[in-house]
Amino acid sequence: PTESGVYVMLDKDNVVIYVGKAKNLKNRVTQYFRNGYKTEKVSKMVMNIVDFYYILTPTEADALTLENNLIKKYKPKYNILLKDDKSYPYIKINLKEKFPTFKVTRTFKKDGSKYFGPFMLGVRVDEVLSIIKEVYKVRPCQKTNIGEKKQKECLNYHLGLCLAPCSHKCLEKEYKEEVFKAVEFLKGDDKTPEKILTQKMQKAVENEEFESAIILRDRLKMLEKIKQKKITAISSDLNCDVISLQSDGIFSAICVLFVRSGRMMGSKSFAVETLADTDEERISSFIMQYYNGKKELPNEILLSMKVD
Repeated sequence: PTESGVYVMLDKDNVVIYVGKAKNLKNRVTQYFRNGYKTEKVSKMVMNIVDFYYILTPTEADALTLENNLIKKYKPKYNILLKDDKSYPYIKINLKEKFPTFKVTRTFKKDGSKYFGPFMLGVRVDEVLSIIKEVYKVRPCQKTNIGEKKQKECLNYHLGLCLAPCSHKCLEKEYKEEVFKAVEFLKGDDKTPEKILTQKMQKAVENEEFESAIILRDRLKMLEKIKQKKITAISSDLNCDVISLQSDGIFSAICVLFVRSGRMMGSKSFAVETLADTDEERISSFIMQYYNGKKELPNEILLSMKVD
């Protein structure tokens, strides 16, 4: 038929080897079996096709969704298969808690928490947490039921690194003020921690506490690394993924850049092998797979080309 839909190619063992979508099924499917130039990969696949079936869809958009679901189900040999499952660390904070704390996580959950990251390109998430610990007096511990039953304060309180809500030494409002300051740092405010760390380092030098001064100096260096990732030409609250594709008609590569709070956080690159005819189709298929089921989504996705 000449309607839109999805076609599924099968080999001699009835195994799905390719799933494609088409605005016009007849035009797309018949071109595989016509004489004429074909890339090496397309020719190889066509030699292995023993049967195929198709599914009609009401619209082309429905075909795109169905194609993606079938690729996920069958993992066909000749479709794009994203093998990069490396997860990067994020900092998580649940502001609904009475006395929230900052945690490292590699998984996203829709639990109402705020997530900051991903942390890559030489910025270590534990170093970022150490800056928060040094500058903002929020608890570094992961104790539960804080503020209910009074507990003995730990060493962090005596070192001036925690307000000790566990021993009722601060009010919830006072603690939350420090938390919100730390959140502003994660959003891009690096002037306040730089000032406080510099003052602490100078004081440590004056008191000849050189080991402490070295630790503070290293934290200032990490802060400088974070600052250098700012892109001054864009808004400080921009959260987007930038996706670009390069192809020679046979081999393709896709790169995804992560911009969070106006900072370049890092990138992922993918080698893409697909039988799609155009770069627009290649990047469209990639996007559908890459974001399928992802808990964390940017506010915007910027592309190197227009896609339907």
